[in-house]
Amino acid sequence: MASAAVALLAMLVALSNRNTSRQALALSMQQEERRVARLDVTLTDSASWRRSGTSRWVGIRILAVNPTDRDAAIVGAELHIAYTLPTGHAMTIKVGHRANGDVFPADVTALDLPARLQSNGAVAGWLTFELPADLFPQGAGIQRYDAVLQDSRGIAVTVSASVLPEVNHDQTSDGQATD
Repeated sequence: MASAAVALLAMLVALSNRNTSRQALALSMQQEERRVARLDVTLTDSASWRRSGTSRWVGIRILAVNPTDRDAAIVGAELHIAYTLPTGHAMTIKVGHRANGDVFPADVTALDLPARLQSNGAVAGWLTFELPADLFPQGAGIQRYDAVLQDSRGIAVTVSASVLPEVNHDQTSDGQATD
């Protein structure tokens, strides 16, 4: 009888250890998942503007979230513009982010790159791209604007804008007049 009680107690301890081990494994897997490099980017606004006689500017406002336990940085951004020639050929042109310009609307401040992304942190800001007047051939039709962000861990993320509202220089990005 005593040996049966000892065996039963040993079986209960073994089951308890098994459950504890499963919980520890699940916790370890969650922690490891948070260490896997990832970057989540959301498009929060977009706009286009120009002063007469100058280049056109495109602004893409993004929210970049680092949901991992390791720090990172956004190190680069390009605007990929997909367009179609009058002949029907599809083309893409790439334009780099420029943080300096004197023609930004009042509420647009360009994001300085590299931008630090702390672990489980976020950064928001405008990516700004200058498009010279002669960038596209005559009759080209723009299909889409893709902002491609590169982070310090080698991750590339794309956010797309199909339509860019045109704002005057003395307006904010949402079309409101500045005082």
